[in-house]
Amino acid sequence: MQALYAIGVNMLPKNKMPEAEVTLRLAISLIEKGKVIGDVVTAIDGAQVKTGNTIHFPIREFLDSSGWFKLGERDRWQGKYQKIGHSNHLIIHSNSGEGDLVATLINGHRLRVESKKGPLVKSTGSKEYPLIREAIGQLMTIAVAKESDILAVAVPLSPKFTDLAAQWRERPLMKLSKIHIVTVGRDGELQGLESQGI
Repeated sequence: MQALYAIGVNMLPKNKMPEAEVTLRLAISLIEKGKVIGDVVTAIDGAQVKTGNTIHFPIREFLDSSGWFKLGERDRWQGKYQKIGHSNHLIIHSNSGEGDLVATLINGHRLRVESKKGPLVKSTGSKEYPLIREAIGQLMTIAVAKESDILAVAVPLSPKFTDLAAQWRERPLMKLSKIHIVTVGRDGELQGLESQGI
């Protein structure tokens, strides 16, 4: 049985971060740190949350324990969320094609992110490599984007992801593509958007 990481009433795996958690932690951090203009829109696939009777990510409990409450009907987890003290809303839907997270940064540029799950501790094999590469490929084939958009891959903040991100940010084609690699911590720490004032 997996070790669990408790956050309020929420139980999350201690050794890995699910994709929905990466996306939502990034969104929450951007809002709570005052780094966005307007609402932050996230796309969470229903299969990331639950398949059949198996819950993969307890999204409602996670948001409740983080202080985000749903506006309007509470039957569905998709919808608009707000936290007291913040005017920006967190909007969650399940549509694909625009990115896992879309937000306007305080510098006026639109941020489009593809998120990936991943291990938080060292493990056998190199799962981090294919995860980042897959996200880069998804960004390159995104259906909706403007030339002025800032494109980024978001992954969990871990020693391996941090090392890999630092190396790949310096690769010539990554610089040419202007794709950012953002690491997202469970404590709200973000690395990789410093050039955008984040």
